[in-house]
Amino acid sequence: MFEIRWETVVDSAHRIFEHSKKCAFLHGHSYKIKVRLEGNLGKDGILVDFGALKEKIHGLLDHKTILYEKDPLVELLRTAGQKIVALDRNPSAENIALLCASIILNSFQNVDAAEVEVFETPNQSGFVRLGRGEVVEVRYTE
Repeated sequence: MFEIRWETVVDSAHRIFEHSKKCAFLHGHSYKIKVRLEGNLGKDGILVDFGALKEKIHGLLDHKTILYEKDPLVELLRTAGQKIVALDRNPSAENIALLCASIILNSFQNVDAAEVEVFETPNQSGFVRLGRGEVVEVRYTE
């Protein structure tokens, strides 16, 4: 069993739809995303190419607004020409971590387990660990 670790920072906006406190308002974060993957090496001797992770995770989330698909801001901001990632659930740090783990496990068949931690601030993060048999499908549209 092999392991790789990868980190990136994405600048994104989000809000928690129908939240009762300040997170209901559109705001931004420099999210630090930390990924740890376990699995077997492919024929090329690599577990997962770091560039592929950058494309799939950083490329999806950087300089975008991440919203719940039921949020009325989705269509409003798309109409205004903004780049939106609309999830099938509220874009909490925990659910963004789940999104990243889901993308990784569905994209790379030799990954047996994925841990993803998403920091909204240096002191606050959401975390998920999923094994191959625990894949949760997170739907999203761009």
